[in-house]
Amino acid sequence: QIESTEGKGTRITLKLPLTLAIIDGLLVSIEQENFILPLSAVEECIELINSQVKIAHHRHVVHLRGEMVPYIRLRENLQIAGKTPDIEQIVVMNINGCRIGFVVDTVVGQHQTVIKSLGKIYKNAENISGATILGNGTVALILDVIKIAQNEETIEKLKLN
Repeated sequence: QIESTEGKGTRITLKLPLTLAIIDGLLVSIEQENFILPLSAVEECIELINSQVKIAHHRHVVHLRGEMVPYIRLRENLQIAGKTPDIEQIVVMNINGCRIGFVVDTVVGQHQTVIKSLGKIYKNAENISGATILGNGTVALILDVIKIAQNEETIEKLKLN
């Protein structure tokens, strides 16, 4: 609101919704789509070269300093069409005490993220916990990495049975 009284001055009132929250996020992209991963769970980012891709026990895994770390290809998980780049990025995260990687095309960098709910129409959208508007006006979806990991684990268990 803007209130102005001649000779007295102007008062500008800015009201923020109570549901507004801010998190530190890691901005990543797949094709032209932007996503936010919670920075608090990120351990490191590494390159994944197509020639390094290994599958063990029906899971994608990467050998990282003596440990086998499973990873999820977000392009496939989120059903984003397009050509996979020759060099992808794995964002290694600690989720509930387990290390798991999320493969993206590009890691853009740290981004302080204002979380906005998706509204009633999208409240049942799987794997998405909210959205934010970037400085250039585009929307980035905030991924629910815990739910993605849990859903992927359930799918893998079904494949093994």
